[in-house]
Amino acid sequence: MKPQKTGREFKNFVYSSLAKYGKAMSDPKRIELLDLLIQAEKNVDILSKEIGMSIASTSHHLQILKEARLVRDRREGRNIFYQIEEAGIQIFDTISSAGKEFNAEIQIEMNSFFDPEQEIEELEYKDFLKRVLSKDIVLIDVRPENEYNSGHLPGSISIPLKELKSKLDKLPKRKKILAYCRGKYCVLSEEAVKILRTEGYNAYRIPEGPLEFANKGIRFIKRKEN
Repeated sequence: MKPQKTGREFKNFVYSSLAKYGKAMSDPKRIELLDLLIQAEKNVDILSKEIGMSIASTSHHLQILKEARLVRDRREGRNIFYQIEEAGIQIFDTISSAGKEFNAEIQIEMNSFFDPEQEIEELEYKDFLKRVLSKDIVLIDVRPENEYNSGHLPGSISIPLKELKSKLDKLPKRKKILAYCRGKYCVLSEEAVKILRTEGYNAYRIPEGPLEFANKGIRFIKRKEN
């Protein structure tokens, strides 16, 4: 029979286990990796390009996240793909939300970087999905295509930011266009709206992504296979 732990031994075990989360989240690149993996499963090569680090350094960060059980991996041929665990989603959500709400420096930086005049107004925001499905407005997802395929808002069109300028002729100038990307700190939709407005489109940014929508009970859908 396994010997019963003392109260002190029990606390030491629990807090040591919790400290692993702190270690895993102590590097900004690892926090960014969680944000990317919330969007979709990705291999090491794609992740390394996204965060601007070598494959070796990226793999090292991913191993630390895996040891803390914040991500899991699978092998497909020579490629290793990573997926986020539920614990990873919750921890990222807590940290990113706390930063936006309680960190004055982050708030100042966001107010400086994002143009509030380019964001959809709160009153319109409440029923924008109905307007999208009724084709009253156009909703574009400017994340990379693999993230769109992994899950997107109903009625949205995939136009990755890198392809936006070459696909402007597909967007009607008579309708309001809304753009969204990865979430509250994502800059892709901000850049997309600037491009669209320069070209004369009535465009606005939605300052939320998959995680924020999930917290509101709005489910993303996967792209159907042909």
